[in-house]
Amino acid sequence: MLAAAGIGSVVAAAVGLSPAALATALPGYKVANVGAYGGEPSIVSDSLGQLYVTTPQGGTITYTSTNGGSTWRQVTTADPNSGDDCLATDQANSVYLCNLAGSEGVAPLQADVWKSINHGTSWTHGEGALPQCGTSCSPFGVDRDWVAASILTPAIPNTQAEVVLMYHDFYGPSQIWVNISHDGGASFGPPQEVLASPAVTPGAVAGTLVAQGYTFCNTVPAGVGIAPPGTPHAGRIFVAWIAADLAQNASGCNVSMLQSFHTLWVSYSDDNGLTWTPQQAFDAGFGHDSSTPFVGFTLDRAGNPYLGFTINLNSNPATCSAESTAGTVQSDTSCEYDTYVVWSSDGGATWDGGGGLVPGSAASAYRVNPVSERGTHFFPAIAAGDPGKVDVAYLRTSTILPTDPFGKADPGGCAGPGPANGNPTSYPPACSWNLYAAQSLNLSLGPSRATWATSQITTTPMHVGDICNLGIFCLAPSSNRNLLDFIMETLDPKGCAHIVYADDNTVNMIRAANQTSGACILTKK
Repeated sequence: MLAAAGIGSVVAAAVGLSPAALATALPGYKVANVGAYGGEPSIVSDSLGQLYVTTPQGGTITYTSTNGGSTWRQVTTADPNSGDDCLATDQANSVYLCNLAGSEGVAPLQADVWKSINHGTSWTHGEGALPQCGTSCSPFGVDRDWVAASILTPAIPNTQAEVVLMYHDFYGPSQIWVNISHDGGASFGPPQEVLASPAVTPGAVAGTLVAQGYTFCNTVPAGVGIAPPGTPHAGRIFVAWIAADLAQNASGCNVSMLQSFHTLWVSYSDDNGLTWTPQQAFDAGFGHDSSTPFVGFTLDRAGNPYLGFTINLNSNPATCSAESTAGTVQSDTSCEYDTYVVWSSDGGATWDGGGGLVPGSAASAYRVNPVSERGTHFFPAIAAGDPGKVDVAYLRTSTILPTDPFGKADPGGCAGPGPANGNPTSYPPACSWNLYAAQSLNLSLGPSRATWATSQITTTPMHVGDICNLGIFCLAPSSNRNLLDFIMETLDPKGCAHIVYADDNTVNMIRAANQTSGACILTKK
């Protein structure tokens, strides 16, 4: 299970440009079993290096490891019911778990935040504005929640940690919301819309109008983070999401996920959520879709934001759709989904040096996987250490996935040819997926010069068949959603990577790939 060094390859970050000199050895990984099978597992590390993993299948089933991910044990289940979940820790090593279940109130589709100060032995619930509706207490319902926590002043006890719950609404216009706690997660304020109260500056107002035009009705939350103490933007709250565009919004809101989500966004607040400044990070253009179905979001040690995503950036959607129907798409490498990163070195104001159509947005992204690594890349995960140093994980099949005229992956496109499963006879054989990892230590060189080391971690496929990106509209038998919606990556205090994923092929367990060699991306303070 230890990744062989010969599997890896080193590539430039930008398409069509020569790679710069490699400055790092290829990281090696060892895979360990975490626990019973569960889709979209989340992972986090505390400052002691203790790791936590949770999955939403069967309640908030949570595991912990005190030996770098080699072995795991199950801790107390906070809630016997569960939906979308996530994990975070603060500087006092408290653990926070978000959960979309609504079991703590009578209102449907609400998010709850649970906290443990004893490594998962017991949990306390974060109360919302009204006791009848859970932590989020949203009149529009909640979907895809994320949580972040930080003790902004080290001298303040952890009961004063700031905790931010982020999500988009389910019944309303799919806007981005937060509930914020200033008492360590014991109680949370009411929902706050991050595009409703812009900072009172001309740039922020204009940015809000632009962001609202793209994001109204079609969003997928990517994550939330708080810049750590002692950094240039200490205490800055970030929320991130992907969106479609104003024209596609006319076709309906994203319960169906039918739109191409080609724009990536953040909004940040420097006053504990009172006002917000939105900023587009990247726009891949209509017909290019980053909703696989999620993107990865993280902050580095200095509080700078990063987004990792997979997208068919080089495709002509109409051509690729026609080739998919005809069964000739496998020979057109422009139709493939590849893995990319964009980041900001100035706290979210400017991405990849700017140059995009929206001021401050990136004109180009860093390509992670090598040009020679053909096929489809899905489920991006990302973790950042020192500024400009980043680890990325993704799933990959050598098959080029069939797509539709909007650039969306065809439901059942990796399920094999029909007609028994409802697919055209021209579709490719069922896809075999493996886990890959990549690392760059020099994003500061820019998209055209930064280098990547990539390696294949699993040699036996961890999933065979389709990976559907239409959420609750993934329908059997051909649209397989066994893995649910993502994998995840975190760093331990040394800056070594840990990737958690679900294997439903031969092992049928949650598994963790733990870095055992190569460069770790946090320097000692």
